[in-house]
Amino acid sequence: MKLNYFGIVGAILAFVSLVLPWWVYSLRSSALGNSVYDGATLYTFQAKVTMIGISTVASNPWYSSTALVFLVLGGLAGLIGSVIGKGRRIALALGGILALFSVVVFAVGLQNDISNGVFAGLPKGAFLFSSGSYGVFEAPFNYSTYLSFGFWLAFIAAIVMFAAIAREPAKATSELGAGFDLFDGIIIAIMIVVVILVVWLSSMIGR
Repeated sequence: MKLNYFGIVGAILAFVSLVLPWWVYSLRSSALGNSVYDGATLYTFQAKVTMIGISTVASNPWYSSTALVFLVLGGLAGLIGSVIGKGRRIALALGGILALFSVVVFAVGLQNDISNGVFAGLPKGAFLFSSGSYGVFEAPFNYSTYLSFGFWLAFIAAIVMFAAIAREPAKATSELGAGFDLFDGIIIAIMIVVVILVVWLSSMIGR
């Protein structure tokens, strides 16, 4: 039995992304000559909040916990699909889909919280990627937000797992033609759904 190294790499990337920050928000002010730093850093397993330079661990948002579950299951599916004898393509596809859903759910949930003003000091008009400034009682505040390493590593893990499927031979059927089977059709349908979700997210962010 030959190992699928693409699938193994995808699973490793998925697991590594769990310990890296997924989103970073920083708020700085130099009012009255004193530099003040506030902000938040979201992981899949915890949220770190900084107020007046003091960091604390806050309750984990639902979308971070959901991304954690999806990514753990996706990584396990990708790993299993790389070593088992039968059903490898199904397991790899499941791993890629779960990893991709983890980043979509995280981005959608996070943008919703930003739009609802959940993060103190961050304007409701901010996005996943944003920067700007505003004043409060003549005190200037500068903010910035961005999706960080963990988010992008999880996205890359999904792509690598899908690439691993291409290394597994497809069973030809007379109904669908050589080199294409029902499983390929299901994967294409799922990918279309994912693309629609991503487009919807992009349109929501762009509002």
